[in-house]
Amino acid sequence: MKTQRLGMVAAAGALLSAAAASTPARAADSPIHDFSANIALTTNYLFRGVSQTNDGPAVQGGFDYEFTPAGLYAGVWASNVDSGAGRSLFVDNALAPTMLLAPNDPAAEELVLRGAGYDGASMELDLYVGWRPNWQAMGINGLDALSVDVGYLRYQYPNSGDDANNTNEWHIGLSYDVMGLFTPSYSAHYSDDFFGADSAWYHSFGLEVPLPYDFTLHGSYGLTRYDNSAVKGGGDSYDDYSAGLSYSYGGFDFDLSWVGRNKQDQCSAPFRCGDTAVFTISKTF
Repeated sequence: MKTQRLGMVAAAGALLSAAAASTPARAADSPIHDFSANIALTTNYLFRGVSQTNDGPAVQGGFDYEFTPAGLYAGVWASNVDSGAGRSLFVDNALAPTMLLAPNDPAAEELVLRGAGYDGASMELDLYVGWRPNWQAMGINGLDALSVDVGYLRYQYPNSGDDANNTNEWHIGLSYDVMGLFTPSYSAHYSDDFFGADSAWYHSFGLEVPLPYDFTLHGSYGLTRYDNSAVKGGGDSYDDYSAGLSYSYGGFDFDLSWVGRNKQDQCSAPFRCGDTAVFTISKTF
């Protein structure tokens, strides 16, 4: 059961939330229907401070559609994840619960053990829709520096042996470009059953600072907060953080980030956590 996750949904899920919220509004003369695709290679898929690939690399990509005048968008995104399948043990619960028996033994009762990770799933598939208002297309002046993003995302794990891994999440994000000098952002995410560990909130605070020669300095701080404690059926709340430097060249984006979280003793394979560097190469078509 997944109780914690950071997804470029690549350097980190919290970084993407901040990046999406800070996307500037499109110009009024942009195409009405806008289709795009993206691909990324990363040394570690971190989502909210937790590795989804057992500290291994990931190949990620997706497709996006935007109806420009209304600011409506939809898309799909996928990444490999590290996962093990569940298995069954057969025991004699009546006499000796720790005694293993053959599956065809008349006294055998099946005890299903849940697999590590996503219980057999090797891919995360995210489906999302939302609204990012285009102030110019709406005829509203003076709000170009403000970006708003309201949306829904479905985390889906094909072939997972446990449906609790499949999670619904809603979010709202705000960012403001301060005269081109820096862009602070905030996003709030809510799930009524976050990976089978009760309802939870995720709050992300981000900052981007453009630098000369197409470099950008960025950082984020995230708070995962379950509505109930672990002893009452919820999860263990924790904080995650990241800081990095990105660079654009030749149509490609390069990012080097340092990502970590507190309460590192809560993580177990393949959900590794702790301070680590992540390097990502990505491109949008």
